[in-house]
Amino acid sequence: MRDGKPVFAFFAVSRTGNRGAVSMLESAIDHLTATPADGWVHVFTVYPKQDARLAKPRPRVDLRDGGPIRLVTWLIPMCILWRLLRMLHLAPPPRWWGGDMQALLESDVCVMAGGTTFTDAQKFKVIYNVACAAPAILLGKRSMFYSQTMGPFNHPFNRFWAKWVLNRVDLVVPRGKGSYDHVKNLGISHAMELPDSAFTLVVPKEAEDAIRAEYRPLLEGRTVVGISVNTIVQGKCNALGIDHNGVWVRFIGYLQERGYFVLLIPHSMRPGSKSLHNNDLVPVHEIYDRLPSKENIHIVEKHYDCKELRVLVGLADYYVASRFHSMISALCTETPVSVIGWGYQKYREVLAEFDLESYCRDAAELSFEGLVEGFERIVREADSIKARMREHLPEVQARSRRNHEEALRLAELGRNASQRMT
Repeated sequence: MRDGKPVFAFFAVSRTGNRGAVSMLESAIDHLTATPADGWVHVFTVYPKQDARLAKPRPRVDLRDGGPIRLVTWLIPMCILWRLLRMLHLAPPPRWWGGDMQALLESDVCVMAGGTTFTDAQKFKVIYNVACAAPAILLGKRSMFYSQTMGPFNHPFNRFWAKWVLNRVDLVVPRGKGSYDHVKNLGISHAMELPDSAFTLVVPKEAEDAIRAEYRPLLEGRTVVGISVNTIVQGKCNALGIDHNGVWVRFIGYLQERGYFVLLIPHSMRPGSKSLHNNDLVPVHEIYDRLPSKENIHIVEKHYDCKELRVLVGLADYYVASRFHSMISALCTETPVSVIGWGYQKYREVLAEFDLESYCRDAAELSFEGLVEGFERIVREADSIKARMREHLPEVQARSRRNHEEALRLAELGRNASQRMT
């Protein structure tokens, strides 16, 4: 602990790119650094260079390089060396190890907060998942996986590493019943099912007032449909021979013809980059360029933070979401939402908390007819959808706060261990 206050190290997160991952991190910072906890947070970011260009993090927060290369070539070897020296009863002071290792050594809890971890659908991320957890395991730190999608674990490679890592952390938090069942079937007993931490994101009134004032001239008097596409969904559709962009072009034309105003919201973007990874601006521009009419449509290109984006999603009368955390923003702002996701488990297990899972379709089902049917349904059933959101949101948010409470509990348990290490 620092000055008697808990210290946390977050991995698999960033302050740029995917605003969903950002919202999970920012929600944690909101609660862990606030009074009475007054904790400190080290963010081992996936995008250190991009994050460094943003405004400085708030007090009690600093940025560290947690990219894949840095983890594998520096942090993990340093952790191995530290462990070997400890076994030899040698303990060089933390300042000898450099800033990143010093931040790790003073941390009471290491938190893995990626949105999707150890799933057969993303086997390419398995080694990175292991690398993010390795420092905590090697240093003997208290550790947890914040609420996120996990499993299935049918592929032997994924199953082996998931079991190896999850058995070595203190707490595993699956994001919904599907993930929880996968984790339990893996033989992990220290699991607790909780909603996504982004449900507890704190949006300041100033941010809400500013966004509403900025968009009032554009949206006032219009019926607004917000849309978030997703490069992951795009990739899966293209692999199946589905013209992802063409389907959205037809659907947006359908909305324009009926007098709706369309707000294209890239909920994950990296301005200036042409890469598709965490960058929905690329398909958004491709879709926009193919539209026969540019009337009644606006692309959100400003680099808003996750809290401002939540307000922006809430300005829509109806929402069609492919990005997972834009769906969560719709749920938090009582905005009727139709969902096209890249896996039933990831989206449906969260929608099930609100009794809304039937409003979700898989990427493999993407079609113009399906988009129209889903949209017209949320228009017809808007009052019922809002009532279910209103009914379930308080309980979901209360359970979501348990993520932060458990992190603080582990910090208290780790106090003595942390003092011994430093």
